[in-house]
Amino acid sequence: MTITIDMSPLRGLDALMSTPAVVTIAAIIFTLLIHNFLPHTDRREPPVVKPRVPFIGHIIGLMRHQAKYHIMLQSSTDKPIATLPMLTGKMYAIWDPHLIAAAFRSKSLSTTPHIKVATPAITRVGINTTNLLRGPHGDDLVDRIFEQGIAPSFKGASLQRLNETALSGLATQLSGVAFDKNEDVPNVWLWLRRLMTSVTSTALYGTHDPFAASPDVEDALWELERNLLSLTLNLPAVFTPAGHGARNTLAAALTPYYAARRDEHVSVSDFVRNRAAVLRGAGLPDADIARIEMLLPFAALANTVPLLFWLFSTVVTRPDLVALLRKEVERLVMSRSDANEVTLLVAAGLVEDRCPLLMSCYRETLRQTVHQVSTRTVMEDTTLTDRSGQPYLLKAGHVVQMSVGASHAVPESWGPDADEFQPGRFLSQRGKSSGGDGPGGAKAIRAAFQPFGGGTHLCPGRQFAFAEIMATMATLLLGYEFQPLEGTEWRLPGFGARSVIDAVTKPARHGEGFGMKVRRRQGWEGVRWVYDL
Repeated sequence: MTITIDMSPLRGLDALMSTPAVVTIAAIIFTLLIHNFLPHTDRREPPVVKPRVPFIGHIIGLMRHQAKYHIMLQSSTDKPIATLPMLTGKMYAIWDPHLIAAAFRSKSLSTTPHIKVATPAITRVGINTTNLLRGPHGDDLVDRIFEQGIAPSFKGASLQRLNETALSGLATQLSGVAFDKNEDVPNVWLWLRRLMTSVTSTALYGTHDPFAASPDVEDALWELERNLLSLTLNLPAVFTPAGHGARNTLAAALTPYYAARRDEHVSVSDFVRNRAAVLRGAGLPDADIARIEMLLPFAALANTVPLLFWLFSTVVTRPDLVALLRKEVERLVMSRSDANEVTLLVAAGLVEDRCPLLMSCYRETLRQTVHQVSTRTVMEDTTLTDRSGQPYLLKAGHVVQMSVGASHAVPESWGPDADEFQPGRFLSQRGKSSGGDGPGGAKAIRAAFQPFGGGTHLCPGRQFAFAEIMATMATLLLGYEFQPLEGTEWRLPGFGARSVIDAVTKPARHGEGFGMKVRRRQGWEGVRWVYDL
């Protein structure tokens, strides 16, 4: 039997599939896709900045350049705020310091949704704790951790005790530096990192400090920090073996600490004690408390260490600046005993008053190295208004990122030398400004300088970090001489990747190649240090 198929209805398909027709159809389909799947923007929302690669361009940019991508976008678009289309959604980006300040003050922009999602992914707590955090009671737990566990721990007597404990340990450590012989420091970054980690962990965790048990635990802390972004994505261990290994090492070290209630010992800081009490009160098992609290040291170390590194390294490589700063920190010497014990005054108000150039260098270091991208979710429709009165609508349910790094780099605020380290830039805050709120003026600087966040999101640990950094800087400037480890020229390392997870830029390649020779200054041999707050 012969079957005949009439092909005449399909003959027109040949013409339809010709090149012009294909292009036309493709254009129509693409237009429909764009119309139906791209996010629709209300004219009251921030202006749209389209990516070069449709749908995924901004995602690629953030993955490739991370926090630096915001600085690149602000520089290329010269916009104060923007809507960034991403796949079928959108994200708001804020770069103008005045709008960032308004966003920080807004109670309708919240970090809680991100904490609830990221914490279980990073720490791999049990299913019950994950459900608690991500369930209807998660918001209340996050609020209690901050209100009862964090905020009061960095105030009043709690802060004073934490400072005194940390500075006592710091005095012991620095008194041993080049005490009876010169020292070679192969890597300044690792040297300062170990110093601050040792001092701070003991101040936090007390007599039974789990980080003092083995250098492997300390190394795991920083390995975890390097892998936070990949762990946040909850990738399998095969993709982030170092991060998973570090997490397991920290969990193994911290679980016995919390299981034995070491956090309730009299020597423990209120920061550690109060947070553990909140988590226990919520019914978390010791193993999950240990996993969540492996993130706790980052509050005291992740930003302090790189900030100290850049301040010290930038200053010490400028001999003329070192000479000026030494004259200032001499004013902090309270006494020198017959036993060769020198007491330094490091209270914030005294340092501010007696060491204006050192304070300016500190703030300039903050400006250059703090790249923080603060991420919030818009909980309800919110309007932010810029200096000119222009309102911008942020719609509920969308993510907003505020780039402090972009705010710290705009020439409109900082002047034409915004890319340079200027030691005296912040002396304008002491009444020596060239005037007004124009570029580089005192008002412009004050508005654009936001290293610690603002409003309800002001960094609670900033005063603790300041005490450690200033005590270290005053001691090293007063008591020691430094020379390059090799040759006669200092070679500062470059900036490493500016991660969207952390806030302060770290040196490239872990500071490799930046070493120094350390010896006591003449007249300061054998001195032992004491600090007074």
